[in-house]
Amino acid sequence: MNTLFDKIWDKHVVQMIDDGPTQLYIDRLYCHEVTSPQAFDGMRARGLKCFRPDHIYCMPDHNTPTHDQDKP
Repeated sequence: MNTLFDKIWDKHVVQMIDDGPTQLYIDRLYCHEVTSPQAFDGMRARGLKCFRPDHIYCMPDHNTPTHDQDKP
């Protein structure tokens, strides 16, 4: 019996490489504010565009400090 993970994995396999990694199709991209801006700046500098921008989801992540919130 396949697990949920196995079922999702199997539905996204593009190609299985002999003695190598499995190539997967990633149908969603989740971004957060810490490293995503640098990645998009790098793409912009190289003249690259996002593939399927309607499948990119962004959310804040760990931006508010838990200590010293009164300090800039």
